[in-house]
Amino acid sequence: MKKLFPILVLLILIGGCLEEPAVNAGDIPEEVEGMRPIYFEGDEWKSFSVSGPEPVKQLGKIYYKDQHIFVIERNKGIHIIDNTNPENPIHLKFINLKSCNDVAIKGNILYADNYTDLLSIDITDFDNIQLVNRLPDLYPKALTYPDNFNGYFECYDPTKGEIAGWELATLTRPACRR
Repeated sequence: MKKLFPILVLLILIGGCLEEPAVNAGDIPEEVEGMRPIYFEGDEWKSFSVSGPEPVKQLGKIYYKDQHIFVIERNKGIHIIDNTNPENPIHLKFINLKSCNDVAIKGNILYADNYTDLLSIDITDFDNIQLVNRLPDLYPKALTYPDNFNGYFECYDPTKGEIAGWELATLTRPACRR
């Protein structure tokens, strides 16, 4: 057995040095399901506004404070719901934030991520919600490839803007793969 061990180690090392075959243009399928980047238009991700209630379409993280529920709608904004009567919750407001995925609240300040920035929002009065501060470039920019995805994807094109997210799509001869 002791004589076989060095041979086994040598075979593993040699196998680890072999190159993977290069992907030839002919190996790329004509059409394939994969991920396509969604781009922000200019600085639209920096926009902040408050509107009346909107229906929740894609439920995200939920935060509860003082009889109010704050529901994240990923990459769209934050729903504010009055839950004083849990049998009849009332949708109050919607904070429009194009790239929001997380919130925290301390006192009357709601902290929300907004792409690379951190926003401080005063929620003392739901009829007068105000942006208090923006800390720019606190978070890294989005990845130029779809995270937690293995397969074909449309390559990032920086001339189209910043990546807002990724969507499943039928791709024609995609050049990128993970």
